[in-house]
Amino acid sequence: MEKILTFGVICPFWASFRHPSTVNVHVTYPFPPPPTLYGMLNAARGKPQDWNKDREDWQLSLVVESNGEFLETFSKILKPAREDYPVFDPMRTILMRQKLVKVHYSIYLKAKEPLLVEAQHALRTPHWPLYLGESDDVVDIINPRLVQSQPMNVQQAHSIIPGFVEGCQLVNVPFRYTEATRKQWQVERQIYSLPPEGKAAALTEPRLAYPIEGRNIIFNGNSG
Repeated sequence: MEKILTFGVICPFWASFRHPSTVNVHVTYPFPPPPTLYGMLNAARGKPQDWNKDREDWQLSLVVESNGEFLETFSKILKPAREDYPVFDPMRTILMRQKLVKVHYSIYLKAKEPLLVEAQHALRTPHWPLYLGESDDVVDIINPRLVQSQPMNVQQAHSIIPGFVEGCQLVNVPFRYTEATRKQWQVERQIYSLPPEGKAAALTEPRLAYPIEGRNIIFNGNSG
């Protein structure tokens, strides 16, 4: 049996998981990518911004409990006239941002037990205020708890699934950031299949998953 840390995340207002390549139109992913979840975990643990020294020690997965409601907002912002000169152009730039209102996720973390215990304590008493996406997208953490599960091959999954699965929404999200230079980061991407809300996805081939509280959870790399 292996131990896994699971907890709920509720965004009481809104959330936005911006595509890193967007500029004036901030398109959102339907769920927080793994680096976003890892960043929230590090904020709870009191780690500095962009800290990622134990990133490879964690596997992450999630179930979308509620997709929430989708909306688009428009803002007028001041835009610097030149990137290397901090003088603002008097003309305002229109910024469109996609947001998700009142979304709810169940998060699953797999790592060595000491890390899971540390994370459980940190999520109960976080060092920094917790948010997902932007700094005003605050979240409520629900019941961080350790569960035990034995992985097994399954024919259906409830969590996001690495790769292509028929009947699911395909989402190409950032999976890992690596520092190329002191000021630049390279992004690795992963395609996930997102099952319909409240349903399991049927798999054409058995996949290795962790049965947890009546659901089959697949982590990245579980191929069966």
